[in-house]
Amino acid sequence: MPWSFVVTPKNNLRVAIIGVGQMGRHHVRVYSQIRGVDLIGVVDPNEKHARDAANTFGCPSFNTIDPILEHVDAVSIATPPATHAAIGTKLLNRGIHCLIEKPLATTEDHCQQLIQAAQKNNAILLVGHIERFNPAVQTLAAILSQGCRIHAIDIRRMSRASARITDVDVIADLMTHDLDIVMSLIQEPIRQIVASSVQTADSPGSDYVTALLSFSGGAMASLTASRITQNKIRELNITADLGWITVDLIRQELCIFHQGGGHQRGIPGPHYGLDYAIERVTVKHAEPLAVEIQHFVDAVRGHTAPLTTGQHALAVLKATQIIREKTRPPKQDT
Repeated sequence: MPWSFVVTPKNNLRVAIIGVGQMGRHHVRVYSQIRGVDLIGVVDPNEKHARDAANTFGCPSFNTIDPILEHVDAVSIATPPATHAAIGTKLLNRGIHCLIEKPLATTEDHCQQLIQAAQKNNAILLVGHIERFNPAVQTLAAILSQGCRIHAIDIRRMSRASARITDVDVIADLMTHDLDIVMSLIQEPIRQIVASSVQTADSPGSDYVTALLSFSGGAMASLTASRITQNKIRELNITADLGWITVDLIRQELCIFHQGGGHQRGIPGPHYGLDYAIERVTVKHAEPLAVEIQHFVDAVRGHTAPLTTGQHALAVLKATQIIREKTRPPKQDT
């Protein structure tokens, strides 16, 4: 590494945030609240964004990454996806650990470039698939890891149009989150993808997409993402050997439904049956971004292995590309 500072639990971790738009400012806020982390600065080519974030959180601001290269151990990159490869590769090649917002990059080649730079320089590369750090999803994963077989997943992520996201389709904007969840729960090769979409006028891409994924082991998943629905929905339903599992990703609530059996309760009288039983699983609520960034800090310090790796993010990107191709309108004959 190009500095003598060695990251140990006794030393503060020097971090910077690159890109301080809406998401980047949340990264700054979270880092500023973590013990043992020194906020070295924020970087954004937009001078007003950089200055406002710096003034709010009491740190220096910069318009390029060059001034921070000798002074940081780790960074968050929350810039437009098309810039991730160039920025991330430059940092990783200097041994600087990177948390890169999803998607990791916009092409497979750029993803591989980042993955290889991290491996070559022994740097942590964590991808900001934030829903994997939702406490409800983490509780769900722990339950399912106890040998439970998944038969089917139905997941819906629906919102109205966002003024913040104007340059990508709903697949990259919203469905990416749910592909990440599904592929982390059903850890099997995807055998087939079928998809259909709706695109509104003047949109850069699909605005409502439903995709059906079939996996090699026989499980299936149905994913719907919309940014033209006048309600905010984040719901995950799983049919499994354990029962029917429902997850509200916004409220961080998880329930397991079981078909009831017959019960006598050891007292005289007629035998009776239950329609179904509901288990309301305790979920310790937390902000997913705060969980994600703390996980990144812990990974940099060697306390844990990265959960959302570059390789997994590349697999998710490949699935989004297939869905996009499946939903592309057929070419008109001329």
